[in-house]
Amino acid sequence: MPHLMLEHSGNIRESVDEAGLFRELHAALSEVGGFRVQDFKSRVVRLNAYIGDGTYEQAFVNLDIRTFAGKSADAKSRISQEALRVLGRHFRRTMTETSCDISVQITELNRESYSRTRSEDLASQAPVLPLVLQESTTP
Repeated sequence: MPHLMLEHSGNIRESVDEAGLFRELHAALSEVGGFRVQDFKSRVVRLNAYIGDGTYEQAFVNLDIRTFAGKSADAKSRISQEALRVLGRHFRRTMTETSCDISVQITELNRESYSRTRSEDLASQAPVLPLVLQESTTP
């Protein structure tokens, strides 16, 4: 945790360096949000079927940051603003050459309904049990 889910319209001008973008997002959000870099799960989806402002010319970039509930409103604002800053740099050409919106949202997940297993759990033949997470002291 957290999960970064980046979606963008197919008409952006940049050739996205996905690995570089996520490396920068991971580092920046780790610093402002107290996340561990190794805990990020990130992916990008290019959407070729989209419509914005009623036209196909409108470009967009949206980042959904999914993390456990419990961060303060101030902490969530800092995380969102830092992500927006990084995205603005990576999509500057699209922002200057087209009509484009970049947005960031934080979706809070409930710890009680989040489950996962790891490869090492399966390799050791351990039974797959819900992961018990400790409360974070990060704001």
